[in-house]
Amino acid sequence: MSEKHDELGAALTFAAQRSATDAVMLHGAMADKLGLHVTDLRCLNTLRIGGPATAGELAQRTSLTTGAITRMIDRLMKGGFVRREHDSKDRRRVIITALADRIDEIAPHYELLATEFAKIARDYSDEQLKLLLEIFNRLHETSMDVTTRIRESD
Repeated sequence: MSEKHDELGAALTFAAQRSATDAVMLHGAMADKLGLHVTDLRCLNTLRIGGPATAGELAQRTSLTTGAITRMIDRLMKGGFVRREHDSKDRRRVIITALADRIDEIAPHYELLATEFAKIARDYSDEQLKLLLEIFNRLHETSMDVTTRIRESD
């Protein structure tokens, strides 16, 4: 690899770190506005995207401990954001489901962000957007892998 490639790689790493920090700050502000913990807000998004899950599955999806997940589910239940129900096929399994009407209450708070992201996307070709999407997907996979490896090294 060339020196320029190494410099660009380092700049990309810095930009990804800055973007992660920005996301933490943004979601923290959003959670404060909604009266939630930031982790609770991200868990609701996980349920919105991935659908209902057991506590163990949520722990895997979020890389949180089962104890942290249990406390989070209790807070979300108290706030009326999720419900627990027994699996109809296996009564021992408890499924956590985000309540659509409460998720719909959160969505308008993200409209400004979606509008601004759409403005940025208009500046890029389809091919460039596909490349960016590939990068973000790979960064996500890497982040999840590294998070798991960090937690397992304890």
